Amino acid sequence: MTSPLDKLDALEKELSRLSTAEDKLNSVTAYLRDTRDSSRRIIHDIRTETSETDDEAKTGKRLTMLMRQHGLLEAYAELQIPKMLSEAVKPLENVLCANVDITNGRICQEEGKQACGGCKLVLYCSKTCQTQHWRLHKNDCKDPIRSPNWKPAWIVEKRSPTFMSGNNTLNERWQNDVDRIALTRAHLWGNIPAYDVLALARNETVLGKDYNVAFVASGDLRNVVFTVNGLPEEFSGRLTIILNDRDSHVTLRNILLLSLLGLPDVNSAAELALHAWYSVFLPMEYAAQVSHAGFRALQDLKVDGSIHMQLSPTSTLAGQVSDDIRSHFLACLDDTSFGMGEAAREYERVRFAPSRVDRHHRWYGRLEPSHRLACLEYRRFGLVLPFGAKNDHFNMPNRTLFSSDGCWLQNDLANPLDGWNAKSIVEAGRKHGASRADLYGCLYFFLSEQLRVFARRLRKFRISFHIFNRDASDLSKAIRAGNLASYGVPSTIRFDRVDVSNIMDAEYVGIPRIVTFWGPLLATGQHATLLGYFMNWVNRQKGGNINSLDPKASEYSGMMEGLEDEGKIPRLTNRSLATAQEYAGMIGVYMGFLMTKRPSSNYVSGIPFSPIELAAVWVVLRVICLNSQTVNRGILMPASTNSYGQSVSSRLYGRNLVEGLDYFVQS
Repeated sequence: MTSPLDKLDALEKELSRLSTAEDKLNSVTAYLRDTRDSSRRIIHDIRTETSETDDEAKTGKRLTMLMRQHGLLEAYAELQIPKMLSEAVKPLENVLCANVDITNGRICQEEGKQACGGCKLVLYCSKTCQTQHWRLHKNDCKDPIRSPNWKPAWIVEKRSPTFMSGNNTLNERWQNDVDRIALTRAHLWGNIPAYDVLALARNETVLGKDYNVAFVASGDLRNVVFTVNGLPEEFSGRLTIILNDRDSHVTLRNILLLSLLGLPDVNSAAELALHAWYSVFLPMEYAAQVSHAGFRALQDLKVDGSIHMQLSPTSTLAGQVSDDIRSHFLACLDDTSFGMGEAAREYERVRFAPSRVDRHHRWYGRLEPSHRLACLEYRRFGLVLPFGAKNDHFNMPNRTLFSSDGCWLQNDLANPLDGWNAKSIVEAGRKHGASRADLYGCLYFFLSEQLRVFARRLRKFRISFHIFNRDASDLSKAIRAGNLASYGVPSTIRFDRVDVSNIMDAEYVGIPRIVTFWGPLLATGQHATLLGYFMNWVNRQKGGNINSLDPKASEYSGMMEGLEDEGKIPRLTNRSLATAQEYAGMIGVYMGFLMTKRPSSNYVSGIPFSPIELAAVWVVLRVICLNSQTVNRGILMPASTNSYGQSVSSRLYGRNLVEGLDYFVQS
C-alpha cells in the first residue's frame, strides 16, 4: 500500500511537470480525494501558522507549503472547495430506504415507502429490503426504551427522583456535578418555539413600507428565520434587523449561519446551515465549507471589531463585535486541538452523565415509545437526519458546538426540537415521506424547507442585518447616543418590533429597565411592539411551582382526574402501573401536564394567567410610547405547541401602564 508521504512525493513531481493552475488544482483535488485528507486542514493552513507534531499535521503542512510554492492556496480555497462541495452536498428530498449496511457495502438508494410495522421509525422500498435489513434493525426496533412497560430509573430502583426537592440521598459531589452540567453552559439553541415578530398579514399589512426589527437578546436565528419567511411574497420594502447577543459563541454562530445561507446554491446553503446549526458531527466536505465561510468572515472582520459582508446581491451584514470573536473564530476553525474520537467522548460524557439520568427519564416518560427511541438516538449521535439514514460520513466534529479545548458548550438537555412548533415539524416531515414517529427525520425536512425559503428571500428581499454582541441595555444607550451610526444604525432609528427574550425577568434586566431603555426606541404606530417572556416566573411566584402543591389537596386530585379523562396520563387501575406507590413515583413525569391544568396567582395582578402561559410561552407586550407617563400595552399569548405536544391557546389582554407598572386592567 502506498503511504501518504509517497503519494505526496508523487504529487510534488506532478505539480512540477504541469504548467497551468487549473491542471495543478485538479491534481491537488484528486490527491485529497484519494488520501481522504481533510480539506479543513488545508484551508486552515492557508492563513494560519500551526504547531502540530502528529504525522497527519506534518503531511498537511508539507502540502500547504507545496501549494504555496505553486501559488495555489487562494485559488484552491475560492474555487475548488465550492466545486467539491457542490459535488458532495446531496440534500435529501424524501426519506430513503433504510436498508443500509456500511460494513457490507449495502446501501439502497430507493425511496422508502413501507414503514416498519413495529417501531414505525424507518421505511423500506420493498419487503425484500426490510427482510434483508432486519438483522441490523431489530436492535433498534426491540430497544428496551420502546417497551410499553418502560419505566424511569427511579421507579425501577425504588427511590425518589433526583430532581424532586427534599431528596436526601444527594451528596455534595452529585449536586456540584448537576450544577456544572446544567448551569455553566452556553445556550446555542432556542428552548421555546420560534415565531414571526412582524406577522405583517395580520398587523400593518402595508407591503411597500420599510420595517425595523431589533432582536436585542437574540439567541439563535430561529425567530429571524421565521420572521423573514413570514413576509408576504409581494413585500417590497427594506427590512432592517438588529441582531444582538452578548454571548460571543452565539454571535459567531449567527454570523457563520448567515454566511452559509448566502451561498449561491440555495439547496446546498440550506443543507449546510441545517447541520452547522444542529448536528454535532459533519461530513468532511461540509466541515470544509463551514471553515471556508469562517475565513471569509474573518477577512471581513476588521481589527476594531467592525464587520461588513455582502450576503447576497440584495442583503448585507454589518456591525461591530467584541475582540474575542476573532479568537473564537480561529478556535472553531482549528482542527488540530481535538479530533473526532475526543469530541464523541466529550459529547457522550455530558449527554449521559449519571447524575442527569432522572431528568432525561422524566422527559421520556411523557413521550410515546418510538419517540423515546428517536430522542435517545439523537442523544447518542447528535445528527439531524431521518432515523436509519446513512451517516458514516458524518465524521468530523462541528467545532462551533465545542469550546477551543474540546468541551461541549451546552447542557445535556439541549434539544433542537424545542425551538420549533412540534405540529409543523411533523407536518413537514410527512410531506417528504417521514413517519410521525421519526421526530428528527421530520425535523430535518422541516428545517430544510424553512432554510431554503430563508435563503431564497435573502436573494429576493432587501434585508440589512446589523450584528452586535453587547449587553442589551448598553446597546440601547449606544444607539441613542449615535455611537452605532457608522454601522448603519443611526440615533434616529425607531423599531416596529423589539424582541427582548427572557431578559424581561427580574433576574436579568426586568420590566422597568426594559421599558426605560427600549420603550423610547419604539416607533409610534399602533402596531409597534415590545416582545418578551418570563422564564423564571414559576420559581419566583409564591405557589407558582407545581411541586409546592399538596398532593392531598382537592385541587391536585381534580387536575389529575382531568388529565386521566383526557388520556394524558394512565389511570391508577391501569395494569401497567402495578402499585399506588409506583403511580405516585410517576408524578414527577406528569408535572409538565399538571402545569397546563392549574390556574394560579399571577405574575401581574388582575389577569388570570396559568403558569404555562407565563413560564413557557412567549408573551408579547405591545407598547406605544407617548410623550407622557402613560404607556398603552397589550399582551398576546400566541397559539403554540411545545416539544411535548402540549397545545397552548391564544389569549389577548389590554393593559394600561402608569407610573412604572402600577396597575393592570383586563380588557
